Amino acid sequence: MMAKLYRPSIPVEVRCRVALRQLGEMWVDKAVEARRGHLGAYLKDLLANLSDLLGCTPADLRLDHDPPLALRPQERRGLGKKTYYTPDANDPEHLLYRPHGTQFAGSHDVKTRIRGEHGQFSDIVLIKRARRQEKKKRGKISPKAKIRSRSGFAKGKTGWPKRGFTNRKAKP
Repeated sequence: MMAKLYRPSIPVEVRCRVALRQLGEMWVDKAVEARRGHLGAYLKDLLANLSDLLGCTPADLRLDHDPPLALRPQERRGLGKKTYYTPDANDPEHLLYRPHGTQFAGSHDVKTRIRGEHGQFSDIVLIKRARRQEKKKRGKISPKAKIRSRSGFAKGKTGWPKRGFTNRKAKP
């Protein structure tokens, strides 16, 4: 079993920037600076506008990492060995609000679990494929190979005969 992936929490300011970018705001920095200190209420308004645009309720919206965090190059640095991603996990350019349920077009659930975006593989399939390829690169020995080599039937040694024993009685 793999260790749980480190997912840093996404600050409210970054959430606002993602929603503004999706709504088509050209001056994201100015819009965020004008409402500094009241970003929570501003985010609710932005998500209400975005949900109207996407045809869902604000409660249905989920943030989606694109590409998924598990597929991004990771680096552990510092004393606590904190995980850093490339691009950063909270980079607003690589986050996107999507409706969650499968009944919505461009759904987060569909992209993550079912078929991916534009008919490609889902995020889960892509992550599993990348792990499998990484395992091949490392040359990990399978558990069956380890057991087989210990049993004495390694290359060059013979085991029990494959065919049955011949009948010793001669037929008259």
